[in-house]
Amino acid sequence: MSCTITYMTSRAPGAEDRAQKRGTLPRRPVRWLASVWMIAPNGEKTTHSITVPACTAPDLVPAIGERIDALAQENGNTCIQFGWTASAHGARKPRGAKR
Repeated sequence: MSCTITYMTSRAPGAEDRAQKRGTLPRRPVRWLASVWMIAPNGEKTTHSITVPACTAPDLVPAIGERIDALAQENGNTCIQFGWTASAHGARKPRGAKR
């Protein structure tokens, strides 16, 4: 199992394609590795790597949103756009295991 979710704020709120996924969503809570990027009014782009402890895909947007709010506050709340990409990888099943 492998899944990557990309979230862009340049999309309209509530739009179906605001969060795009590739792969299979995990059924159970898993650890997510995320890369968050922010663009300042002067066009400067900063990136941050974060780890989100075990959560499901629907809980991922609010969990990363909280971290982005904290990062934006550290930068003076001047960011004009942000986005992130998160990925999770499940454990391998042993060969011959039944599904």
